[in-house]
Amino acid sequence: MAIQKDGPNGAFIGKVGSVFGYVMNGQNIIRGARKKKKRKPSEAELLNRKKMKVAGEFMSMIYHAVRYGYKDIAPKGSRVGPVQMAQSHVLKECMELNDRQEPFVNPEKLLVFRGKLSSPQECVVEQDGDSLKFRWRINSAYNDSSYKFNVFIYEIGVEADIKIAIVDANLGQCTVPFPLLKKSKSPVHVYAGFVDVFEGVLSDSVYLGVVG
Repeated sequence: MAIQKDGPNGAFIGKVGSVFGYVMNGQNIIRGARKKKKRKPSEAELLNRKKMKVAGEFMSMIYHAVRYGYKDIAPKGSRVGPVQMAQSHVLKECMELNDRQEPFVNPEKLLVFRGKLSSPQECVVEQDGDSLKFRWRINSAYNDSSYKFNVFIYEIGVEADIKIAIVDANLGQCTVPFPLLKKSKSPVHVYAGFVDVFEGVLSDSVYLGVVG
């Protein structure tokens, strides 16, 4: 059974025969039922399925970070939102094959934040107990207090954490506590970026390597 909302010009939601209607990101979608494939999938199709599974598992871990980090580049009014943009980036630009030809996400290629600001330069990180110490070259263009420093970390398959607008970008250094570092059992990947909190504009993130 389907429902026609708001009269003849409204959204069609539900199922009539083999036709489905629903709303996604403000867009009215109508599609037919998917046909079952009878032939066996090819090697390329099987590999693509593995890539999609790996990407889906990875995205579930960084979901909250990319919802924030990709908000600047997601087209306004489009059904393609920040998370979809990030997933496309992971699949197209970060996915690689290991020695066993199994797909994995290369953390060095991942961009957690995207935007038109300049990224932190000469940025380094070192661990001090359950805290991370950051240093970066001060950018004279970002002397205003509206420019802040962002950090994102994750342990693959375990947990992720994001810290937004921690300190002014013109300080050139900061120390940030992360509870994740107390319990991590494998390397923790670290990323950093800038944000203009007044305009809400971000920089692309930079990958700082692993700690732990």
